[in-house]
Amino acid sequence: MFSFNKIVGIGTRDIHNHLLPGVDDGFRHAEDSLEAIKRMAQEGCKEIYMTPHMNPDVYPDMTEAKLKEVYDSFIPRIPSELGVKTWLAAEYMVVNNFQDRAASGELLTFPDGSILIEMSYYFRSDNLEDTVFALVTEGYKPILAHPERYLYMAESLRDFDHLRDMGCRFQMNRLSLTGIYGGESITIIDYLLSKGMYDFMATDLHTVTQLDKLTTQKVPRRIFNMLPK
Repeated sequence: MFSFNKIVGIGTRDIHNHLLPGVDDGFRHAEDSLEAIKRMAQEGCKEIYMTPHMNPDVYPDMTEAKLKEVYDSFIPRIPSELGVKTWLAAEYMVVNNFQDRAASGELLTFPDGSILIEMSYYFRSDNLEDTVFALVTEGYKPILAHPERYLYMAESLRDFDHLRDMGCRFQMNRLSLTGIYGGESITIIDYLLSKGMYDFMATDLHTVTQLDKLTTQKVPRRIFNMLPK
């Protein structure tokens, strides 16, 4: 019998994870990070963009300079034979007045100027549009991380169209396809998939154990064919 389910996997490039050890709520120990990277390489992942949280309300002592220091110390420990390329970026919380940082030149971005941003899971950032506008004006390419996790957005789906028109792109968490975040999350996923508005998929990896789910989860072929490649 033919299977109509497809394994999603982790892809050849991961643009959102918390693998950099000891800096946020992700991996705490370098040994666990190295184990996860080894397994990701075995699954075919060749490019890893490390994106630790940058949120002054939660990590007030964390700066771009500190993240660079930790990154530069950690990266030499990754075995070269894995053939994995890495970059340091960040996942920026859109806090009050974050748009004012767009012109600072300090933000950690991807090599092409893309920058990962996020909102609270409990309320929408009042300055989201102002932030997107400021980033685009400064030549950045904003990516809103895991929009399907902002459950309150299920009541205002067309706001995604407006953000898209402003130049914002969207990244789905691979585990979100399991329905782990509930009905509102699925509503958002269905909307964005139906309009072809997901640009990226990523692991948002926080622990080694999450890899077990990421490497075995399956989705219907119809959904698989709609996912960004």
